[in-house]
Amino acid sequence: MFLSVVVFLPTTATAQFFARQKVVVWEVFDRNNDVKVAEGTKEEIQQSLKEALKGSENYEPYMESIERVNQWLKSQNLPKSPAYIAKAVRATLKVDYVIFTTVKILQRSSSFNDYEVHIQSEFYSTETLKSERMAYVDMKSDLSLVPSKCRELIGKLLGEDVQVSHTVPLQPYPQQTANSYQPYVENANCGLNMKMVYVEGGTFQMGSNDGESDEKPVHSVTLDSYYIAECEVTQAQWQKIMGTTVYQQRDKANSSWAMKGVGDNNPMYYVSWEEAKAFCAKLSELTGKTYTLPTEAQWEYAARGGKHNDSSQFSGHYMEDVVAWYKSNSGDTTHPVKQKRANKLGLYDMSGNVWEWCNDWYSDSYYSSSPQTNPTGPSSGSYRVIRGGGWINAASSCRVARRYDYTPSNRYSIVGFRVVCLP
Repeated sequence: MFLSVVVFLPTTATAQFFARQKVVVWEVFDRNNDVKVAEGTKEEIQQSLKEALKGSENYEPYMESIERVNQWLKSQNLPKSPAYIAKAVRATLKVDYVIFTTVKILQRSSSFNDYEVHIQSEFYSTETLKSERMAYVDMKSDLSLVPSKCRELIGKLLGEDVQVSHTVPLQPYPQQTANSYQPYVENANCGLNMKMVYVEGGTFQMGSNDGESDEKPVHSVTLDSYYIAECEVTQAQWQKIMGTTVYQQRDKANSSWAMKGVGDNNPMYYVSWEEAKAFCAKLSELTGKTYTLPTEAQWEYAARGGKHNDSSQFSGHYMEDVVAWYKSNSGDTTHPVKQKRANKLGLYDMSGNVWEWCNDWYSDSYYSSSPQTNPTGPSSGSYRVIRGGGWINAASSCRVARRYDYTPSNRYSIVGFRVVCLP
């Protein structure tokens, strides 16, 4: 189940000012996403979310605003996504910020109150149409705690000291063992500041029998150890090594094409496979190390968390909103790296934001004949593999097993890359 309510906030410069203002709560949309829960649960949660916020002095129902926003979206022929709702709020209500609170529920078994719950609140600017800050919590508990946790997260974003009756701490991921290799930061004598994470080799099951035909069959793969970049190569890192900006790269493709997020910490895009390989070659030359693009097997093993594999269909969580920027939450743009939750290796944005080039040629039948140890893909082909899904795609494209092919000479706003280093 996936629910959402919105809190409208008047213009202000400080969180303290927000806390004294009236707040409007609006349910935006409701869609089943994972597993249907018990009959009537949806209505109960919808009501409890509103009741929880009613307890605040600054709550005020304002149904007319809902109708005005809905009419504006309809007149513009726009869907009810967070970015478009924020745009409508600015146009019709003259409000500068919106808090979206989403609740996603997975019923783990048929027994009563056996649920996994993810609650997330995002502080959205109606001017930039981007999330400025976020708070979230995961729970394995009954649904009675949902209202208090929603209220707590909203309070964090507002800077309020909100009292709740229960506290459910976030569960940290297990740390690497003491004898594991340590991560390092590659500076390449130019201030590159690229963190590399050690991935201990091992054997895993690659592919999915529940996905697309080219993800089958699931097969055993054994890999040697390697290092992989914590994040997708950013625009600042690209410019330090290659000397061009994302605007210049766009112009190489088509100067009329749109920019999809510009900033030092946004992932680099409008980069072809050949250019990504050139980046690796130049980085290798500068450092004396062996940098390259990950093989498809290295990419999937790292996305699954290496030896910490938790079998989640997305990299680091079973709910896509926790770890990925994708079609339903991206606002039609890339986002700075490291804003979503990392996976168990400490890798960010392996699901979503931008697709990532892999070293391999693509073949839809390769899994039927690939070697078990350190597979490197077919010896030839017309297309290269990209992995991870992006800001433009449905959540299904952000699954760790999802494969896609792309012309290696193409530059587009949905494709970037990250590097690996071979010990």
